[in-house]
Formats: sequence, structure tokens, C-alpha cells
Amino acid sequence: MANLFNYYEKFKAKRLGVKIQDFGNISVDSHLIMEENSRLGNVKVRLPERKQPLTVGAYSYVRGGSEISHIRSIGRFCSIGHNVVLGQAPDNHPISWVSTSMSVSKNYIASCEFATIGHDVWIAHDVVIMAGVNIGNGAVIGRNAVVTKDVEPYQIVVGNPAKVVKTRFPFEQIGSLLKSRWWELDFSTLGKLPFDDVDQFLDKLPEVGSPAIYRTASIKARKVSVYTK
Repeated sequence: MANLFNYYEKFKAKRLGVKIQDFGNISVDSHLIMEENSRLGNVKVRLPERKQPLTVGAYSYVRGGSEISHIRSIGRFCSIGHNVVLGQAPDNHPISWVSTSMSVSKNYIASCEFATIGHDVWIAHDVVIMAGVNIGNGAVIGRNAVVTKDVEPYQIVVGNPAKVVKTRFPFEQIGSLLKSRWWELDFSTLGKLPFDDVDQFLDKLPEVGSPAIYRTASIKARKVSVYTK
């Protein structure tokens, strides 16, 4: 019966352009808003109950073996690898109590801020993003990194704890890319732009300006519906 339910909800999500490998990995309390062409592999989603759902932007994906918890949003065009932990609570055991063991400290409830992932972010395999961290647009997180502090747009960070090694582009180009907000454009128009050359991309950007309109799915209590604001 569970397999039949999973298949049916996967089918409904697919009709909205969203791919979710296993609805059984999403906790009943979790609420997601996913834009068209976003997808979750074999990912555990355990979102603490709150008023605002987790939003996942178009053309973003999270690969299998990953876990999602204290995350507010994942932008568009994000590439998130295998075995990534998104929104790890730093205090999920009570270090200020007599014992950190949950067998005797069972009334403890961790409290933390939610992390955010910007647009066009690449997070490599086996990364841990701590709760409360903000990852800027265009950032790159190297494999096995543990991110404990905010990452600015287009920075590349590696290590444990993660440190900045360089920026992807000169500051002037970064400013222009952020100002362009290219991820808000219709996907068909993006195909006309030279993504292999930043300056040419920015020069041609004013020629295309159609805003993107994506179908959006709401996943709540493991059930899929059309999202309406």
C-alpha cells in the first residue's frame, strides 16, 4: 500500500515537473514548495515545524544520501551532491545540561536559526552546512567541507571549518552578475546567452528579459498539490 501511495504522489509531482525519488523519506510534518525542474534524490527531509515551508528553486537538485533539516530556502540552479547535510543543528544534544545523553535529557529541544542557500550554488559531496548559515549566490563549497559561517556570493570555500580560498570572478564581475539576477529569466531565453564568457554574457543580457514562470508543487503531509499563493 505504501509503495502504491509513493508511486501515485511521484506521478502527481512529475506532472508538475518535480521529481522526488521517495516520499517515504519526507517526514509527515515537513512542508516543501518546489518549482518545476527541481528534484530530490534519495534524500531525508526532516523539517522542524514552522510557519514557512522550505522552498526549492527551479533546476536545483539534491543527490541521494543527503539530509535536509534546518533550511529555509534553496535557490534556483543549485547543484547539491551526495551525502550532504543541510541545516545541521549545532546543539542537538544539551551540552549545558547534566548529561548530553538523550536517554536522560529527553525533554531537550534544540533551537537554532534556519540556513539559506542562494541561487546557482554548487555544493560538492559529503559537505555539512550548519544551521543558521547563509550561502550566497554563485558560491562553491568544496568536498568534505564543514561550513560554520556565512559564505559570500561567488566565494569558493573548502576545509573543516570551511575557509575562503578565492572568489570565482573579479569583484566587478561579481557585482554585475548579482545585479543581473539572471536566474529570474525564462529558461528558453537563457539558452541564447554565452555562459562560457562572463563579459559577453553580461553584454548580451539586456537583449533578453522575459521573466521565468514555473509550475510549482506543494508537498505537505507527503501529499502533492498545485501551489497557489
